[in-house]
Amino acid sequence: MNKKTHLLISLGLALSCASALLINTHILNTKAIESGNYYVDFFNNYLRQDFTLSNGTTGKGNNIIYKTVQVNANSLVNKPEDPTRKNYDFLGWYLEEACENAWDFNADKVTKNTRLFAKWAYSTEQEDGEPIYTPPSTVLEESASSSYIIDSVMYFPITNNEVKLPRAALAKLAGNSDNVLPFMEYRVKSSKTISATYSDNKIIINCSGETREIAVKDDTISYTLSNSSYEDKAKKYEAKALEEENYHVMLAGSSSIEFWTSSKEDLDPIISYNHGIGGTTIEEWDECLNQRLVFPAKPKMVVYYVGINNVINSKESSTVIWNKLEAFLNHTHEALPNTQVQYIMMNRIPGFTSYFSVIDNVNSKVTEFQRNNSWLTLINPGTALLKKNGIPNVAYFRTDGLHLSLYGYVVWGGIVKKSIVEGLERL
Repeated sequence: MNKKTHLLISLGLALSCASALLINTHILNTKAIESGNYYVDFFNNYLRQDFTLSNGTTGKGNNIIYKTVQVNANSLVNKPEDPTRKNYDFLGWYLEEACENAWDFNADKVTKNTRLFAKWAYSTEQEDGEPIYTPPSTVLEESASSSYIIDSVMYFPITNNEVKLPRAALAKLAGNSDNVLPFMEYRVKSSKTISATYSDNKIIINCSGETREIAVKDDTISYTLSNSSYEDKAKKYEAKALEEENYHVMLAGSSSIEFWTSSKEDLDPIISYNHGIGGTTIEEWDECLNQRLVFPAKPKMVVYYVGINNVINSKESSTVIWNKLEAFLNHTHEALPNTQVQYIMMNRIPGFTSYFSVIDNVNSKVTEFQRNNSWLTLINPGTALLKKNGIPNVAYFRTDGLHLSLYGYVVWGGIVKKSIVEGLERL
């Protein structure tokens, strides 16, 4: 079994269907029951740490669907192919998560919608965690005229030995003042040694006895949002800057990201940070929030969902929206050349059918754009939320006709997760 398969299994990803976090109180297969038929859900039953969503619902990360089958009432269900899990032995299917009563595929008949849970026995070493990430090389060729080159600080340019930084970036420097090299984009000759510290609003660089100072200016005010609600949320994320390590996965964008409240547990063991702010537009991320909430974390991958508020709130045309989105994606890649960028294409939403053509046109344009820009990965989970006639299935949305329901996140979030996992394997 290769490394990619190991990671997919350790996350409990079911490749045959859209998989994601299952809430303990989840609806047992919300598909309409046809006359005389029942559904059997087989769960991977990877029991991780319990957690509680903001609405009070409890759940277990990675307890997700392995397979769903439809059977006739009072009939036997065929035993699916055994699931596999690195470092565990599969011991059969049971009627409860605690695996007390085994299901007999030769005798037990399906008399109602049924849940079956996999039983596992620990066998060897611990499961794989997040794939190891190797940051870009910092080696400078020996023929270079300088001993070292400092390109930027958390992707903010240095001009005349001065760098201007917003709040979270400043916090990163202050909280790691003894060694700020990890927060800089630099190259140095292998024959030289380099160090960088932070003190009195200055970065002090020492390279084999050669010293240089870079002045650091507080430029927080330049990135202040006019919407006070958005600004308050941005400040809360910035306050957690020191808790967020470099080189992990950043989720960023509007309400579909913000309301994915189980994202951290859902993506475990991948380390991710959710900086979603509902209502925000493409330009707010391009001109302000990227610099405040994404750049300082130096992410190895950033996953965006932006644009829908330009459609339904700003009521902009598809041409205007695409021009903004194209600029945003290009600006992001220019600032984060070594970061994998993934963009979640906009969903059709049931409460706003008049905007379908705008959404579809923008999605078409970003698809064409991606063909010539391999650094961008597109995720299109919205298609899984549609009925066969192309109309959104209201079962996946809240009553407002705009935001995803818990069950919607099972589908939408699962497809996003699969793309993230596959993307990390390519790094």
